[in-house]
Amino acid sequence: MIKFFRKIRHRLLSENKLSKYLLYALGEIFLVVIGILIALQINNWNEQRKADKIGIQYLKGVQIDLRNDIVLADSVLRQQKPAFGIISSIDSVFHKNPVYNTDRYGSLFNNPDTLLFSGIFYRNLSFRSINSTYQSLISDGQSDLIKNRELFQEIQRIYNESHERIASTYQVIKEIELQISWAYPSEKRYWTYSDLKKAKDEKIFADLRNFTEQKYWYAQNLFDLKIKNQEVIELIDQELKK
Repeated sequence: MIKFFRKIRHRLLSENKLSKYLLYALGEIFLVVIGILIALQINNWNEQRKADKIGIQYLKGVQIDLRNDIVLADSVLRQQKPAFGIISSIDSVFHKNPVYNTDRYGSLFNNPDTLLFSGIFYRNLSFRSINSTYQSLISDGQSDLIKNRELFQEIQRIYNESHERIASTYQVIKEIELQISWAYPSEKRYWTYSDLKKAKDEKIFADLRNFTEQKYWYAQNLFDLKIKNQEVIELIDQELKK
């Protein structure tokens, strides 16, 4: 093809047809420009396809992490229930006050298990999110690969707002546990459910009830996180099907 165009140029120059040669030269430049533009477009298209695939992988990774976090939240919530049941069986503070919204969070309560009484003096394990995919997305500066910006904002709210709220609540629980340990070392070691029931009108019961209330707020946040995670999981499913 190159030899063919070269022959045309030589023939036009040898015949002294300058105007036709100029037209030919312009045409050749035009073809070169068009070729470059097409090559750039193909390259951009290929790069976009690669970026889209990476974005999809990030979404799938976030979705897996959110599902795993639901399992972790369920595990922590199961540990919280005995304390709620024990306090509620002595004083129905959670059910008397509409602030606690037991209609929404009724699953957090069960019948008191007095064999697990000692847990009322302790904090439970904290919720530690599996957030490696989201952290990678942010630290690598790849958030623009999530084309659905509303979806990305929902993901952000989970990791930046919900998790922060849960972490700050747990910090309060840790501080109260330390106070309980210093104030009631003997009761913590020797008391039973019956002892606590008899002490309903004493300061120790008020302190343990306050401690349990903080655990309840923590459980509420975890419960809400589970619902939010499931909503975002479904949104990601919809995005992946497009």
